[in-house]
Amino acid sequence: MDQAKQLASAVTDKLSQAFVGMTDSTYKHAGTMTKLTGHPIGEGKHSITAGPQGPLVVDVQLLEKLQQFTREKIPPRNVHALGYGAYGEFTVTNDISEYTSADIFNAVGKKTPLFTRFSGIFTEVGDADTTRDPRGFAIKFYTKEGNWDLMGINTPVFAARDSKIGPDNVHAFKRDPRNGAWQSDQFWDFVALHPEGLHQVLMLYTDRTGTPMSWRTMNGYGCHTFSLLNKNGTRHWVKWHIISQQGARGFTVQQAKTVAGEDPNFLGRDLYNALESKQYPKWKLMMQIMPEADGYKNPWTFDCTKIWKHSDYPLIDVGEIVLNRNPTDYHSEVEQVAFAPTTYVPGMGLSPDKLLQGRLLIYDDTQYHRLGPNFKQLYINRAHGIEPMNNYVGGQHNQEIRNKFPHYYPSVFGGLQPDPKYKEQPMQTNGPADYYAPVDEYSDEDIYSQCTIFWNAIDDQQRLNMIDNFAVALVKVKEQKIVDLMINHLLKISSALGSGVRQKVEEKKAGKGKTAAELMVDNFAKDLMSINSSV
Repeated sequence: MDQAKQLASAVTDKLSQAFVGMTDSTYKHAGTMTKLTGHPIGEGKHSITAGPQGPLVVDVQLLEKLQQFTREKIPPRNVHALGYGAYGEFTVTNDISEYTSADIFNAVGKKTPLFTRFSGIFTEVGDADTTRDPRGFAIKFYTKEGNWDLMGINTPVFAARDSKIGPDNVHAFKRDPRNGAWQSDQFWDFVALHPEGLHQVLMLYTDRTGTPMSWRTMNGYGCHTFSLLNKNGTRHWVKWHIISQQGARGFTVQQAKTVAGEDPNFLGRDLYNALESKQYPKWKLMMQIMPEADGYKNPWTFDCTKIWKHSDYPLIDVGEIVLNRNPTDYHSEVEQVAFAPTTYVPGMGLSPDKLLQGRLLIYDDTQYHRLGPNFKQLYINRAHGIEPMNNYVGGQHNQEIRNKFPHYYPSVFGGLQPDPKYKEQPMQTNGPADYYAPVDEYSDEDIYSQCTIFWNAIDDQQRLNMIDNFAVALVKVKEQKIVDLMINHLLKISSALGSGVRQKVEEKKAGKGKTAAELMVDNFAKDLMSINSSV
């Protein structure tokens, strides 16, 4: 017992020494700890036991603490799990009332608060954020007419153009369910057999897009075709662009791997430190506009694997986005923020984009699964500029306390009423309900023409890096048929690209051009496979 007292005294002395020199400004009593119900807590370290060495007895504060602990994690996002967030502000810099009646854009100089979440797409919580991956760039604008979610990624095109193939895309790019490991063959198998996605893959295998150096140097794109409606109900199709004012920077494949080993949270730490030091990053919000009638004439208007050429539909300035504040609570703000393309305001609308149409269901549905039926009432998700009014009742985690009667529609007692002025204009259809493939699907024009334009637009150093990036990935593919399919695709984009990748893959398979780290991994793998049991 004396030894125990001596040990306790030594620990107390150590703690006292640790606080020597601390003033009231560095160590303050921040308030009395309480239970979730507000009941003050008198002991925060020791549980109630039957005697000093006895078993635990009922300790209600301990029970609450353990119950809360075992439930503090929620299911991660199936995609976009690895993410960071920041608050900011949007300022209108150009009058676009010709195209939209949305209140957020109704005056030059108007400011709207926002929250943005940067993320990987296929990477997971715990992965290095410098891993080659497409990136998410989603923004929630808290407008006076409700929230607007601009869900962007860092490529203007996507890997699929029909929502029916979306889950297969994710399955192929995630872990092999047989062993829980990342698997190169399934990734490239999907890419080779869905060449409509080559345009995005080409961008992903550049340094600036696949391995960005900072969230602050990354562009965002709405990717889908959306619509805007003006005060007369005239519809225009729109593509959104979010252009970094910090320039574009990316890691080479070797730099990305090295940084991942030293600081796997490099991108998140860079964003946090920049905001803490008041280096506020800025982006221009820009748009491409197309008259409604033109959209129905072009087979690529609603195909999110295609871009609209800037020479035909030039970029138009809309406003400026500035990020200026870090979140206070990562879980409550970054983890629980929820975005969906169904979240838009009057003066905006959707389009017949097949991938977008499927996403209208899946995004809200996944948050109902993750966060519960009332996730839109959470502070980070609720509308800040208007009080939502509806007849929904109850549900898990309902936080709304309001006199709801009548809680149905219509009623002789009155109650909430729809307002016909907010009805959207009808959208054109052009045939019976059926399964339709895109026009000229898998023709060279459909698959390779825009890829070739992109290849020709980048400089020589970017081309060399892209060839090396493809080779680093394809050398890991075991099934030669998949490698051959990919080389054939790349040759159709550019003979220099295809032949360059083929040569690099052959060299790497022969052990040439591998880095010291790659050779070390190869040798470890070979050595371990030679181990036999000594028993």
